[in-house]
Amino acid sequence: MRRSQTRLRLLGPLALSACLALSGCVAGAPATGADSTPPATTDGGTSGDAELLRLIRPSFLAPTDRVAVAVIDDDGVRTAFIDADHSTTFEIGSITKPFTGELLALAIERGEVRADDPVGRYLDLGDAPVASVTLRDLAAHRGGIPTFPTDPEWVERVSAAIESGEDGIDETVDEMLAEARGVEVAPGRGFSYSNMGAALVGQALAAAAGTDYRSLVTERLLEPLGLDGASLPLTGEEVPASHAGGFAEDGDAVAPSSLAAYAPAGGIDATIDDLAVFAQAVLDGPLTGSAAQSDLIEVGDGSRIGYFWNVRDDGEHRIVSHNGMTLGFASVLLIDTTDGTAAIVLSNRQASVDDVGATLLAHLG
Repeated sequence: MRRSQTRLRLLGPLALSACLALSGCVAGAPATGADSTPPATTDGGTSGDAELLRLIRPSFLAPTDRVAVAVIDDDGVRTAFIDADHSTTFEIGSITKPFTGELLALAIERGEVRADDPVGRYLDLGDAPVASVTLRDLAAHRGGIPTFPTDPEWVERVSAAIESGEDGIDETVDEMLAEARGVEVAPGRGFSYSNMGAALVGQALAAAAGTDYRSLVTERLLEPLGLDGASLPLTGEEVPASHAGGFAEDGDAVAPSSLAAYAPAGGIDATIDDLAVFAQAVLDGPLTGSAAQSDLIEVGDGSRIGYFWNVRDDGEHRIVSHNGMTLGFASVLLIDTTDGTAAIVLSNRQASVDDVGATLLAHLG
C-alpha cells in the first residue's frame, strides 16, 4: 500500500475480534503496576514482566521496534518493554477519540452543549451542509462526511508530504473549518468513519467552553486524571523529547505526526502508564459508566458506538475499546468492563497491533 494512502486512512476504524478487553482502578493516583510489577528482566533491550515479554516478543523483531504494553487485572498493572521504558511517549492516534468522547460527555453534564445540537451552533460553518450535522451523529461516525477533505488540492498536498516522510496536516482551526464547509454530506449513510467529524466535535467543545482543544483536554482530563506524560503537540517543534520515533510499515523513518486543528481525532502522545491510568478511570474511577460509554448506537455486526468508544458484548463480557494508527505508530486499548481487566499495546511501527492486544486480553481470561 502506498504510504500516502495509509496516512490518509490514519487513525482508522477499529476492526477487532470479540475477544478483547481491559481494566483499571481509581484514576488520579499513579498506575498501581508501578510497585506491583514482578521483578524486571533485561535481555537485549527488553525489560519488565517476563510473561508479557514471552507473549509479545514474536510480534516485534525489527531492530527499530520500540514497544510498551500493559495489562490490568486483580493483581494490578503489569508492564513490559522492548527498547522503551515508562517514560517513552508514543503517538496513540485514534485512541485520542475516546478522550474527545469523554469531553463530550462532560460538556453535556456541565450544560455547555447537548448531544443533538448541530455542530454549526458552535463553529463558523455558515450554511454549509456539514453545519447541520449533530454532535451525536459525528461522535458515532454517522454524520455522512468523509474521513478527511476530498478536495483534490488538499489530497495532492498532503499526499506529497507523506510520500517524503513528512507530516502534511498543519491546518489552523479556521483553515480546517473552511475545508469542512466544502465537503459533501450524505445523510442517512450510516456508519462512515471520519477523522474530520471527530475534529469538528473537539473544536466545537472547545468553542462552547471558550477555550482551545489542547487546553480543554489538558484541564478536564489529562491533569485531573494524572496523565503526567501525556501531551498534545500541535507542531513538530512541540513533540516531546521522549517521543519514540516512528517508522512506516516499510521500515522507513517518518516525521512525528502533529495534527494541528485535526488533533481531537488523533493528536495525543502518551506513555504506557498514562493509558493504564486512563483505563483505570474507565474501570473504577471518574469515567466509569459515563455517557460516552453508555449512550450507544447500533452500527451493525454486533458493534455499537458510544461517543467514539467502540462497545461490543462478547458473551457475558462488555468490551470497550479503540485502536489507533499514525504514519509511524500503532496502538490498541481494550477494556473488559465486566471482568475489570485491560490490555494496552503501544508500538512505534505503522502496523496493526490489534492481534497482540487480543492475545494479551485473552491471556488474562
